[in-house]
Amino acid sequence: MDTGHVVLEHAEAEGERVCLRPISVGDAQACFDAVHGVPAITDWITWDGPESVAELEESYLNWHREPEDKDHYTFAIIERSSGAFAGSIGVWHRREQPLASLGYLVGVEFQGRGLASEAVRLATELGFWELGVLLMRADVFEGNQPSIRVLEKVGYRLDDVEEQTFEKNGVEVPMHEYSISRAVWERAPAGPHAWTTRVRKDA
Repeated sequence: MDTGHVVLEHAEAEGERVCLRPISVGDAQACFDAVHGVPAITDWITWDGPESVAELEESYLNWHREPEDKDHYTFAIIERSSGAFAGSIGVWHRREQPLASLGYLVGVEFQGRGLASEAVRLATELGFWELGVLLMRADVFEGNQPSIRVLEKVGYRLDDVEEQTFEKNGVEVPMHEYSISRAVWERAPAGPHAWTTRVRKDA
């Protein structure tokens, strides 16, 4: 059996409304403009947002990072109709477990167009078909109904697990875990395989 660990050297996907491609330094200004000082976004993510464009530029030097025991890939969400940077989506692949997590943000002006749900669908496909995981999950702050609707539209469901909390601006905020298994995903009507990737296997 091939037990090598899959590492993505490149990955991009094209959907109906969005394209996903590796985030780059050139996306830093657009992301800063979308997130900095925008409570409609920063109130609902664990990150408080960038302090400067330079902070994002440094972060985007490498779209694939290896913190601790994970591979972290960050993709730019590009609106196909305009070619504009609409947001970003990250996938964290846990090396020793058949599990990956995702987190995403979409700029306020691009919300309500179905871009987030398509980006989540594509990222979920990446996890199952390219990374070979068996479970995809995402954490959502209590009250973030738009994000919950995005996940449920793709097929994610609330896990029956003990409620978590996250300290946000000095306040403990309830957080819920949503997930979808590969078995459930495979029973859904199949769409076209959207990803183009280059991978390597590490022992």
